[in-house]
Amino acid sequence: MLAPGARAGQPASAAAALAAPAVAPVSDADGWLHRIQQAATGSSYQGTLTFNVGGSTSSARVLHHCDGRQTYERLELLDGESRVQYRHNEQVVTLWPSARRALLETRDPVAQFPALPAASSARVLENYELQKVGQERVAGQDSDVLLLKPRDRLRFAQRLWAHRETGLLLRNDVLGAAGEVLESAAFVDLRLGTRPSAEQFLKPMKQLDGWRVQRPPVERTQLEAEGWLMSKPVPGFQLVSSVRRPLDMGHGDGTPPQVIQSVFSDGLAQVSVFIERYDPQRHVRPMGSVTGASHTVMARRGDWWITVVGEVPMATAQQFEAGLERKR
Repeated sequence: MLAPGARAGQPASAAAALAAPAVAPVSDADGWLHRIQQAATGSSYQGTLTFNVGGSTSSARVLHHCDGRQTYERLELLDGESRVQYRHNEQVVTLWPSARRALLETRDPVAQFPALPAASSARVLENYELQKVGQERVAGQDSDVLLLKPRDRLRFAQRLWAHRETGLLLRNDVLGAAGEVLESAAFVDLRLGTRPSAEQFLKPMKQLDGWRVQRPPVERTQLEAEGWLMSKPVPGFQLVSSVRRPLDMGHGDGTPPQVIQSVFSDGLAQVSVFIERYDPQRHVRPMGSVTGASHTVMARRGDWWITVVGEVPMATAQQFEAGLERKR
């Protein structure tokens, strides 16, 4: 993924904005969530994003255009190895210019800022309570500050800054149990209503002569068809998609191992469960790790290796690992 499910630091004014939260009526909460999602997919904008995960900061430049029926996007990483991603609807081309490598694939089901998961607002509000907590400026734009407070301890709170006129998400913080910012994603500059031509996006996606083009095969599947069952579902989370795909195309010429990826969502937080054959060369020992809001659990299950990763508390990730059962 070009941008981790990451989020950028917290201004002192944010604490004051949380002083007197007002719980939004369900109808208003529905409206807020619908506006935010519609703005992410249906608006045209360009700007610079910053991501802060566990104290590590990165940035990217984004150009997003929607003409009503077609959606185009260009996302360029500004740190580390040069990498540019172009998208036309669900088709994605990622380019590594220094290696002349191109990766062609279908859009990942895990939502990336400034989008929220494509779930109904009713599902979100089953697991979170929406509160309006203030107004602030982000990237020179007026915004309303919202808090999605979890109804249990299986998920993190999230604070959203929504553009007052359009609803576009300008900033998104994932908060720990004590209200600390675990991850943050935000615009640092933004222009709304840009009108680039479609060829700005389509031309680089098509002109790949001289590039090493990779097209990883991705097959839709079902956990049950692969011999697995979530025997103890995690409350509030529903299965969004399951695919079988190469684990990592990497830079080598060998055949990469296959992995089953199942994505679960509670309407806001998303958890990916990866299932692959156990390899003693790569899978040394069971472990858990934390990076910002992302918690990862890895464990061996006979001939299989399970990896659970998501922006949820460690106890929730452990529930996913424990609830997965091999049926055959």
